[in-house]
Amino acid sequence: MDTPVKSTRAGSLKLYHELMANKVGDILLVSCPYDAFIMEEEGRLSTRIINEYKGLNLSKPPRLTWVSSASEAFQRLEEKKFDLILAMPSLDEMDVYSFGEKVKQKYADLPFFMLLHNTCDIDQYICVDKSKAIDRTYIWGGNADLLLAIIKNFEDEMNVAFDTENANVRVVILVEDSPYHFSSFLPVLYKQIVMQTQSVIDESINEEHRLLKMRGRPKVLVAHNYEEAMALYEKYKPFLLSVFSDMRYPKNGIVDELAGYKLLKKIKNEIPDLPVLILSTEDHNEEKVVDIPAVFINKNSSNLNDRIKSFFVSYLGFGAFVFRMPDGEEIARASDLRAIEKLLSEIPDESIVYHAKNNDFSRWFMARSE
Repeated sequence: MDTPVKSTRAGSLKLYHELMANKVGDILLVSCPYDAFIMEEEGRLSTRIINEYKGLNLSKPPRLTWVSSASEAFQRLEEKKFDLILAMPSLDEMDVYSFGEKVKQKYADLPFFMLLHNTCDIDQYICVDKSKAIDRTYIWGGNADLLLAIIKNFEDEMNVAFDTENANVRVVILVEDSPYHFSSFLPVLYKQIVMQTQSVIDESINEEHRLLKMRGRPKVLVAHNYEEAMALYEKYKPFLLSVFSDMRYPKNGIVDELAGYKLLKKIKNEIPDLPVLILSTEDHNEEKVVDIPAVFINKNSSNLNDRIKSFFVSYLGFGAFVFRMPDGEEIARASDLRAIEKLLSEIPDESIVYHAKNNDFSRWFMARSE
């Protein structure tokens, strides 16, 4: 897949200062005291968010403000500006939909996300007429990493247009219609993106520059049906790193058992060298994806994190560069650019042509924000 070249500035550290310009600084968490207690007991939210940001060498963590009622929430909204509202459904004064609608009446552009405490709430709060006040719904399962993923995903959506156009930042599209599954998978995906990006940043640069380079990590965009996925694909086609797709989700307003197959088949017909992944709970789908071709991973795999890590390293350019012959035979490995330069004179021409045709070199360099 060819990558557009914007300017010589794209590789400079100066440009990294301009990336990820829109950040989440203040979050308002609205819930009854019981839900807040449960979340704090399960996740130690504020501490975990701070520790995750420090541990992953991310930027300044957002501030989390908790209130126990809708009236207190409106009072806080009057006092300061918030970037995001996370609301639990069990509010004392009014239901979450009424609260969301009142928020939107006064703060139309303020993102309002609903956070369900467990899967028992899904039928009650998701399988009803969807309120336009609720921008997004997630399932809290005791994993504080979900909050990190929610924040990062929202920031990605705010910054993707500028960052792709000005710095060729890569994009991963995730297609999943189940709040349960994308709530459990997003933390896994973001952790791997952050860790793999850090692993390939040149160790010789200082800490400040490493933090700047992290702004060029791949963005994650989520689609919930076939049409949304195609719209994202068409818009960010030149910058795609990969597409991760469920197999079954709505297409033309109707749940299609093979929607993921149809989506990835179409994409691979247009970009044959793009690595793609099918995520499904049904093992029989593994046979269907062979002729896409796509990698298959079961969503319920006990080693899901390791499988995703393996996909990043093997297919997305985050590991050593593996020189292969056209028949797949491995002939050499290079851990960095200097090693590649030393090996080039020894590598057979047919191997170099093979990798060039598959855009393996450009994918490997882009993983390193080069």
